[in-house]
Amino acid sequence: MAAGMPGKKSRTVLLVEDHETTRITLAGVIEREGATVTSVASAGAAREKLREEEFDLVLTDMRLPDGDGMELLEETKRLSGGSPVILITGHGSEETAVQAMKKGAFNYLSKPIDLNRLRAEMEGAFRWRKVQLETAELQQEILTRRRGDSELIGVSPAIQRIREKIKQIGPTNATVLLTGESGVGKEVVAGALQAASDRAVKPFVKVNVAALPKELLESELFGHERGAFTNAVRMRKGRFELADGGTLFLDEFAECPPETQVKLLRVLQEQEFERVGGNDTIRVDVRLICATNRDLKAEMQAGRFRQDLYFRVNVIQIPVPPLRERREDIEVLAGYFLTEFNTRNGRIKTMSSRVADLLKRYDWPGNVRELRNAIEHAHLLSIGSELEAEALPDDILQSAGIPIAMSVLSTGHDSVQSKLPSGEDAITLPLVMKMDDVERRFILAVYDKARGNKTQAAKMLGIGLKTLYRKLVKYGMEKADEKLDGDDE
Repeated sequence: MAAGMPGKKSRTVLLVEDHETTRITLAGVIEREGATVTSVASAGAAREKLREEEFDLVLTDMRLPDGDGMELLEETKRLSGGSPVILITGHGSEETAVQAMKKGAFNYLSKPIDLNRLRAEMEGAFRWRKVQLETAELQQEILTRRRGDSELIGVSPAIQRIREKIKQIGPTNATVLLTGESGVGKEVVAGALQAASDRAVKPFVKVNVAALPKELLESELFGHERGAFTNAVRMRKGRFELADGGTLFLDEFAECPPETQVKLLRVLQEQEFERVGGNDTIRVDVRLICATNRDLKAEMQAGRFRQDLYFRVNVIQIPVPPLRERREDIEVLAGYFLTEFNTRNGRIKTMSSRVADLLKRYDWPGNVRELRNAIEHAHLLSIGSELEAEALPDDILQSAGIPIAMSVLSTGHDSVQSKLPSGEDAITLPLVMKMDDVERRFILAVYDKARGNKTQAAKMLGIGLKTLYRKLVKYGMEKADEKLDGDDE
């Protein structure tokens, strides 16, 4: 258990006092408070202990035979991860103790020591240490999660070059422009830049410009004051304020209307703005990462994008190539997504060489996003322990010349076509399959087409909602404790 975590028994104190009687008395008080105390009589001995162990509190006399408490304070900050230090001062040395507090000491106690105050100061120091450790743990968790979410998966030279560029510019405050087709992973690159920066534990705020109505975009970015427009019943902070100290990622950046481009230019130049309907100037410290799938030079020539803004955001440009230009990444990414869905769905499946070959032969117009969807599709519809080629989306099969809707006559009586109940889509079911497997594949195909909407899937199948739910539980797609309302068949 880490020092300073919940529970008094975990509290550890290093007591540094050269006067034996005082040392024994203070050690007794500390132990009665439920802490474990390590007592030493010199600064040298204290340094040795600090190298061996991290303490929740260091309680030290200001004057020691081989040094002083001020020096030990510096040693503690360097060796013990910022453990709080309480100094014990003699008469007339309070001024020195105050100077030590300015350098980071938690507090000081004057001799003769008031034991009640000692207990109170110790408790305050323990609480402070607990918050310090929990905050560090939370920050590390956030950083780890972001690094995991922002991990660049791939082995291609293109991905290696992007990784190297992130190492170079990640720690800087430079504005970055990410370019590339839709679905190539520009948001992942933005996350990797954030994770590699000094702002890694600070806010990482994402905005998809194209997803917001133009009339609401400025309010979303810059916030608004109460009464700024109809329905503005209270003040609202914008994304720039929420990202203060961290990073703001603007996806589909080229969709910004001209009036918003003007305000963005000012924020980039001066790091300040006013909320919509407000007069107060708000200053922020935000790193901006922009992404677009458009040709900004062509947009400038067409008069849709400001030239001065282009040069402001294009400090560093990272082109993210489409998946068809880095085919060596396809199988690696597919394996990564397969692991994700194995964990999420609680069903372990492997990828056959045939499926891997089909994936690598496809051109992936939707890039990494389409690949992820294809793996999820195949994972849901494959019956055995392997992903089945026939469970891949139709576009992939058609591009490989595999017929989608095979009939009994055209295939030598080895498969049968079954159309989904909501249109012309069809799935192929081998005649050697058992009836339970046929039902399972058909239900899951409809469920997938309904995008996980149980009510819609049940209607398409012509069965009751509860019946569908029981089937999904049986197939491992739902947990058995979920409550559903609705009539059964």
